Amino acid sequence: MPQMKSRHKHLRKTLKRTQRNRALKQQVKLATRAAREAAGDGDEQQTREALSRAYKAVDKATQAKVLHPRRGGRKKSVLARQVAQARGAE
Repeated sequence: MPQMKSRHKHLRKTLKRTQRNRALKQQVKLATRAAREAAGDGDEQQTREALSRAYKAVDKATQAKVLHPRRGGRKKSVLARQVAQARGAE
């Protein structure tokens, strides 16, 4: 444990930030998984909505600086490619 008061505050801030970052990363993972599964199911409307939610989750994480902007763009690009491939495989 920290010895100084300022370090205690820093520790509290770090724990809050860690929780926020984990929550945002989890949202991104769940949204991208849902988009891939929706594409595999074949329902066009559901796929579009799931892809939109995944993009929104990635953009939120990028805006909060949980993901690097280029990583966010790469995630969206890879996801779009995977969804298009899943649609073509039907």
